[in-house]
Amino acid sequence: MNIKDITDLTADQLKDYISTHDERDYVMIDVRQPEEYYESHIPGSKLIPFPTMGTNIESLPHKVDIIFTCRSGARSRAAAALTFGTSKDLGRIYNLKGGILAWNGKTIQDFPKVQVLGKKNDVEDMLMSAMDLEKGAWNFYKSILEKFPKEPFSDAIEYLSLAESDHAEALYRILVTKKNDLPEFDTFFHSMKGDILEGGVELKDALKRLDTVKTAQPLAILDMALDIEYSAFDLYRSGADIVTDPDIKRILYGIANGEKQHMKKLATAFSYLK
Repeated sequence: MNIKDITDLTADQLKDYISTHDERDYVMIDVRQPEEYYESHIPGSKLIPFPTMGTNIESLPHKVDIIFTCRSGARSRAAAALTFGTSKDLGRIYNLKGGILAWNGKTIQDFPKVQVLGKKNDVEDMLMSAMDLEKGAWNFYKSILEKFPKEPFSDAIEYLSLAESDHAEALYRILVTKKNDLPEFDTFFHSMKGDILEGGVELKDALKRLDTVKTAQPLAILDMALDIEYSAFDLYRSGADIVTDPDIKRILYGIANGEKQHMKKLATAFSYLK
């Protein structure tokens, strides 16, 4: 399965899909928490909470389409991504864009995204760009921790902020073999602007969205983080498919695998919510 085979469906497209397909040809998976599911869900959808998705992939039926749904589309896209690369003989993979909110006719804010991976096949430029994207995500997670320092999700956000710094340092270790005039990592990393997040989201837009969260709303915060991590996975994974330089390809695949681990970490944070 190629990442591009994960297809977003609008609410209207999903309704058309349901009306034109036999029930035996697809299964709809709702990856929200049980209390969210029992409050409201699309008829016929099966509950597999996102934190348990990793252990339930093998239970997905063979050779039928899988449609993932959640609250806003973030968890469901991540669930679809976590099926990527498995040995399952699946059908087509779909994601309900905008989630149950869109299904119920509510408008949700999305992030405008830019494509920023540096010059194609320029190893040094790609490494610099990737480090700056990691700094952008680090900036955003630090902003969440400043606003919500002691919440149930704070440990997961702290983990992500440290992971971004560690990931940037790993990139730095490769870069310094090609540019020997760089300052030490801490100085270099903190000098970076980081005005774009890893997924190609502008930091200022992410912070505006964060400002709309007036009180600690764990699901909203974790959905935002998951949206960023999925976008990062998609950006790096797609970039790896495009470039031809084997060194860049290896680096981008490695970063993409790291983003999948971040999504799995966020899955455990959802499991702590009551």
